[in-house]
Amino acid sequence: MIGMVSETAQALREADNFLILTHRRPDGDTTGCAGALCRGLRQLGKTAYILENEGLTGRYKPLAQPCYAPEGFVPDCVVTTDIADYGLLTENALPYRDRIGVVIDHHRSNALRAPVRLVCAEAGACAEVVLKVLDELKVELTQEIAECLYIGLSTDTGCFRFSNTTPDTLRAAARCLELGIDGGEINRHLFEVKSWPRFQMERILFDTMEFFMDGKIALALIRHMDIERTGATMDDLDSIASLTRQVEGVQVGITIIENKDFSCKISVRTTKEVDASAVCAKCGGGGHLRAGGVSLSCGLVESRARILQAVKDVYAESELA
Repeated sequence: MIGMVSETAQALREADNFLILTHRRPDGDTTGCAGALCRGLRQLGKTAYILENEGLTGRYKPLAQPCYAPEGFVPDCVVTTDIADYGLLTENALPYRDRIGVVIDHHRSNALRAPVRLVCAEAGACAEVVLKVLDELKVELTQEIAECLYIGLSTDTGCFRFSNTTPDTLRAAARCLELGIDGGEINRHLFEVKSWPRFQMERILFDTMEFFMDGKIALALIRHMDIERTGATMDDLDSIASLTRQVEGVQVGITIIENKDFSCKISVRTTKEVDASAVCAKCGGGGHLRAGGVSLSCGLVESRARILQAVKDVYAESELA
């Protein structure tokens, strides 16, 4: 752990006029953490807002949108939740790049600089870390805060199925459930209900899937024209990267999503044999042991070649070790 929970809580206790940042293509963890922290700080009488994130999808808007900062708000303390690198800052967050006062995260590859850094790499979700901070601040966990935290916990652990799920993760989720939130309905909405465009995108993903190294590597391409043709939104593509790893024998699942400007977002999901963050780091990205990502400005062909080479390099290095 980098930094101490108590030190982070003390820094928050002493400051005011907070602006909380979430990362590009916001997921349930970054959004849930921001929502829970903002509401917790407000409970303490602090002025706290979340910076608007234009990438926020309808699935997670209720967590953050009610807390958006008003136009012209000037913060005294800027906080990041679940942001591992400067490249993950949204466009409107760039003016605050050098003004970050508190970093709260669980990515071991975290590269943000700030006077206060709380990075708990052993946590299954950043929501676990935020909960520790809220407890230290003596914030009362309301149902609204608990729902924010539960969504962060659930989404970052694949509904508690991924290997990053720890006893602490489950204890944190249990505390949220004890407050009366409907975990079953939240999980059904996040992991079971699918739109028709999502079903179409899954078919395309499986149709484009390629296998390498005797089936150890699975790679799928999602072209922007297919996203437009099916009418899929970012909500529809949420968690789709995990599908490549579900094929029997696959140790590294790669999903490449082409953006409108022909740049690419690459998601890597691995089993225990391979470090996903090590793979992504070779292309300028990062992440966790079993889940990593990187964005490349080159097109699909070059992105495919670069990430495949990165995986093969990691395999070669591990065999030499």
